[in-house]
Amino acid sequence: MKKRLCLVLSLLMLTICISTLAESAEWNYDAEYCILRGYTGAGGDVAVPGEINGGTVDVIDINVFTGETITALSLPETVLELRSNAVTWCPNLVSVSLPQSLVVINRLNFGNCGALAEVTIPAGVRYIGDSSFTFCESLRKITFEGVCPVIDQDCFTVLPEDAVAYVPDDQLDAYAEAFASAGSAVSVQPSGKSAVVVDNNGYVESEFDFDASTGTITRYNGYATYLAIPETIGGAAVKAIGPEAFAHHYYLALLELPEGLEAIGDGAFYNCATLGHVKFPSTLKTIGDNAFYNAYQGSLFELPSAETIGDFAFYFAGIKGSVALPDGLTSIGKGAFESCGSLGGTLYLPASLETIGDGAFKGNLLLQYVIVDSPIPPTLGEGVFAGCDYLYDIDLYAHGTKQQMLDWQAYVDALGIPCRVWRAQDPTAESPESGAYQYENLMLTEYTGAQPRIHAHLTVSQEPVVGLGDGVFKGSQTIEYFSVAHNDAFTTIGAEAFMDSTLREVDLFDSVTTIGARAFAGCAQLETLTLPESVTEIGEGALDGLTGLKKLVVKCDPAILPVSAFANLSNLTDVTIETGAIPANLFAGSGVTTLALGEGVTEIGESAFANTALTAVDLKNAATIGANAFANTALTSAELTNATAIGESAFEGTALQTVTLNAAASVGERAFANTKLTQLVIPTDGSFQLSAIEGTGAELRLPAGASDEQIAAWNETLGRPWYDPILREGEASKFIKMPFEATPAENFDFDLETGLILAYTGTDVDVVVPREIDGVTVVGFKDYNAFASCQDYTDTETETNQTDWVRLRTLVLPETIKALPDSMLSYCQQLETFVCYAPLENTGKNQFMLCRSLNNVIFVNGVRMIDNYAFDSAGPLGNLYFGEHLDTICSQAFNFANLTSFVADAQSVEYGAFTECQNLTSLHFTGKVASFGENCIINCTNLAEICFDGCDLTASPAGLMMNVAPSVTVHVPEGTSEANLERAQNCQSWSETPSEITVTTEPCAHALPALPDVDALLAGLEKGESAEPAESVSAAESETTALDPALVSYDIPEEYLGVWYGVSIEEYGEVYPLTDLGFDITVAINADGTAEMNIGGEVDVANCAMYDGALMVETMTGTAENGLLVLAEAGYVMTFSREKPDGAAAVPDTDGETQPADISDEYLGVWYGLSMEMEGDVLQFAELGMEVTITIHAGGTAEMNMDGEVDIAPCAMVDGALMVDTLTGTIENGELLLNDEGVLLRLNREQPEAAAPALDPELEPAATGAGIISEIKFVLTDANVQGSNMTAAMLGGYEYSVLLHEDGTVKFVMAGADIPGLTWVYGKVPTDAGELDGVILDYYGQALYLVPTEKGFDMDYFGSMLMHFEPEDSAQ
Repeated sequence: MKKRLCLVLSLLMLTICISTLAESAEWNYDAEYCILRGYTGAGGDVAVPGEINGGTVDVIDINVFTGETITALSLPETVLELRSNAVTWCPNLVSVSLPQSLVVINRLNFGNCGALAEVTIPAGVRYIGDSSFTFCESLRKITFEGVCPVIDQDCFTVLPEDAVAYVPDDQLDAYAEAFASAGSAVSVQPSGKSAVVVDNNGYVESEFDFDASTGTITRYNGYATYLAIPETIGGAAVKAIGPEAFAHHYYLALLELPEGLEAIGDGAFYNCATLGHVKFPSTLKTIGDNAFYNAYQGSLFELPSAETIGDFAFYFAGIKGSVALPDGLTSIGKGAFESCGSLGGTLYLPASLETIGDGAFKGNLLLQYVIVDSPIPPTLGEGVFAGCDYLYDIDLYAHGTKQQMLDWQAYVDALGIPCRVWRAQDPTAESPESGAYQYENLMLTEYTGAQPRIHAHLTVSQEPVVGLGDGVFKGSQTIEYFSVAHNDAFTTIGAEAFMDSTLREVDLFDSVTTIGARAFAGCAQLETLTLPESVTEIGEGALDGLTGLKKLVVKCDPAILPVSAFANLSNLTDVTIETGAIPANLFAGSGVTTLALGEGVTEIGESAFANTALTAVDLKNAATIGANAFANTALTSAELTNATAIGESAFEGTALQTVTLNAAASVGERAFANTKLTQLVIPTDGSFQLSAIEGTGAELRLPAGASDEQIAAWNETLGRPWYDPILREGEASKFIKMPFEATPAENFDFDLETGLILAYTGTDVDVVVPREIDGVTVVGFKDYNAFASCQDYTDTETETNQTDWVRLRTLVLPETIKALPDSMLSYCQQLETFVCYAPLENTGKNQFMLCRSLNNVIFVNGVRMIDNYAFDSAGPLGNLYFGEHLDTICSQAFNFANLTSFVADAQSVEYGAFTECQNLTSLHFTGKVASFGENCIINCTNLAEICFDGCDLTASPAGLMMNVAPSVTVHVPEGTSEANLERAQNCQSWSETPSEITVTTEPCAHALPALPDVDALLAGLEKGESAEPAESVSAAESETTALDPALVSYDIPEEYLGVWYGVSIEEYGEVYPLTDLGFDITVAINADGTAEMNIGGEVDVANCAMYDGALMVETMTGTAENGLLVLAEAGYVMTFSREKPDGAAAVPDTDGETQPADISDEYLGVWYGLSMEMEGDVLQFAELGMEVTITIHAGGTAEMNMDGEVDIAPCAMVDGALMVDTLTGTIENGELLLNDEGVLLRLNREQPEAAAPALDPELEPAATGAGIISEIKFVLTDANVQGSNMTAAMLGGYEYSVLLHEDGTVKFVMAGADIPGLTWVYGKVPTDAGELDGVILDYYGQALYLVPTEKGFDMDYFGSMLMHFEPEDSAQ
């Protein structure tokens, strides 16, 4: 609120500062901007006054003082800046007095002042613009008093030869450098004095709008001429200048940006036409679009850093002379330096530059040279150099390609510019010195000089030099670097040209075609060598003995290289080969660690890189890799996606960890032997030798798209067991390890030598066999007596003296078991659950015979055979799983078994497999069954349903069953052949009582067996350390997961029961006291598992219960701590207390304690602002054209509206006075007085006459009532508040009503407060469906729209809530 009052004062000050024009006849003074714009006096000795008509003279505008009449000029101590040409062409000006207040002398001042003999530059001057103090033919003494200012180009030039600048002694070096940089020949001498230091920085922190969270200056509200922005504002680092923060600033002439600044936003200094010079920081990264559009008028342009320069960033800048753009710059936007008319000489484009936008340097007539310092020239937009008519030389990078040169030449040709594009000569080398060379037939044939770095001449007698003769530098002990002429004609290096010399580096450009015999032989100090694409012939021994070679680039066809040319060169570490087939043994035994192969490299010869130190190489383009090509290197990965032939031992003995093969690759013997491979995907369409991974232990996989047939073939080739087949890439193994904690080892009699359990000696009824005992893997059981202590022979035909036994209930076997002895578990009559994690060949004969309680039999990783009599007389067998690899169900496997239904998913079902199964009613044979034994079903007299799901019955015996149910339905798939239909119809053999067979194509209800949830089945067993981690559940899955019934309890503890009163609601971190919101919320937790929530009198009933120790109310989770109940759900937290809070809001009093917001009636309602008094000045709002209202609400809030901008503040009564935020309010003589620290605000109940009209005066009441009738009271029924629907009761029970009077006035009650002074008219109101007839309320200059509805109308209350009104009678 206080900030708002200060804003009012600021607005008043701006209003009071009304511009006036100077009345003096000789001064053209602009009082609005404090600028002297013209002088029309008689001349002579001119003294400019410091004030004109009460206003100070701060700036001298352009061309104010010019002509022959002025002989002397004295400027007042108010002047801060001389704008461009402010004082110029005054040939009779003898003396000038510059004030100490002066900060900036902008460009072209004091030019051609021929009579001026001396001048003193005051200590406060920070910047002298270009071409100032030029052509002053009498100016011999220039005295500087302060710290060296920025002196722009061409200042103090064309002066007398004996002109002297006297400068402070402690600034001598700085001034000498500044004068030299400006191009001035003036002698700089010490004055015998020290510099006077003046702090005239115009920085005032309060004049900046600053976002400390982002470090961004969003607006500058000051009037500084010189501004040095600090590195921090209010302790926060300045990182950015926001968009248009300084746009159209009329005074800023000199700007220093702080270190740490990274970004200058779009239009940040747009049209700052007076800005002469900017000091940029070294931290700058981004200069936005139009950042200095028509703003940078100085010539001196030093940009130490930038990554991007936006569109039109320096459009129409005054930048003069050559420009070097900084390293690190990547892009220049379109028109970035367009129409910079003085930009000329040389333009340097850094190596980092990637793109230049359309017309970036358009229209710069003085631009002559462009230097591109990048091997890859930047991408050019359209017309980058359009209109640069005097641009005649572009130098690309010295080692750029010929095609790049041709592309740029075509570009400038298309612009019609007579410019030649070259590739630069190496600037670090020189041409042979005069008299030390000899040319014959355009070839350098002799050199007798001593220069270490030489490039050949471009031409001789205006003809291009074409080569280097034989032996020119042979044995030279001075030559270190040689470059051929970059003239596209230099083609030949003669025989022995550099033999046995000290050559370290050579530039063969891209024109050399022939290298003579022994040309570089014995060049032991040659460190780098690039063989260009143009080379077609290399003579014998040309590359012998290059023992010091470190880096090699081969762009030509490697096939022309001498045999083993670079083998065993221990110093050669970095190799690039761009194209062709690499010959055998070319680098064998060398020190290569880095290898780059171009897309054109298709073949790598035998042992080409064998026994090198190579660690990485991109091989994805190579089609053929020869035998031993990379053997015994340090390679760790190889992507061979294009290789179709990989030779024997190609990568043997390397450090390879990963390899990617082409699906059609032919992989030779031992290709990857003795490497560190852990997995390899086999090429399914090529060939693969198992020895290729010998000595690796690598897991073999097939490609993700491999067919089942390919899987089967490779399983056979590799001899993989059925339970551990080869996997496709990306597939997870289906093999599951036992996760449960084992029964202690002391419960087993164990043979450490064989790994067999001799006997179970414990008494636990739930047994988990350990996978290891005393460090020895448990692989099985010695014989059928292993569980003899658990066998119950009672009620059997077996005679026994046994009187007690272990009533084994659950048995779990680990994956380490290899086989089960026959009959090991027979007679375990209390056994209910058997789970085996071991993949077994068979169950064992009679394995579960007479296990009469057996219901769950789970072979987790599968079993191949259900052996004879395995389930003889066992049951009830309700949950069976044998896995997908079951092959055979043997004879009598289910003899007298008590199962009721079964899905037979095996290859073969033998004779009598299902015999005397009296409870069996349904039997399903999958399409996997290929062989049926005769009468595989015998005497299953209740079997009434059989399904042959795709089985070929024509290859099976005619009789598959005998003595089954009287009526049997046989299911076969649709489309079954007639032959199979006939076999299905006649599938029973001789029976005492033949069954009636009905064949149908209706599908049966059976599905393939799925692995049961073993963890749930064995929930009573604890997981062991070997348990595999459970799959993670996503947040989305967890939200939809049902509650675990085992954790739900409806026995709600006493601490939760009873009534709780709402205290606050928290929404995504923001806490709102319910009393401040006018909400009355209670929740009652009842012992019967219900919760009653009362919101403003409306009651909802919800279910509640305890879940895992916490209270659940519907989907809300509740906890009770420290006397509070906290309910939370999805970003919302509601807090309740046992004590009912006061119904009124609370605000701090002056002592920091809270007081009730029980506002006296006399304060409630709307008050209209009259005036504000501050430090004795009284400001009338009406005179300022401002409207101020304050509405006091009974709920403890005050709404302040200032010209449509609304602030909300808390209010309360404190010691009989009204407190609105920090303002103290009293009522005197019908006026509300609000006071705070010397600021007094007066308000009354009457709307001032000067208030702005509420609505368009042309808007007249409509003849129709638009469905909304006057003189009827409409009341609020409900409202939509930020997406939540709330009734009037839920909004605190206050009155919300609208009554439209026929005289155009409104009675509007909002939250119990009468809002006076409102008017209304009929008119068009906007809706989502378009404009409708409705009512418009004038709410203190803002429109509130009443949109008709079927029962009343809707009102959008300034976006905070959508309110629904109906007539009072119908609403009740």
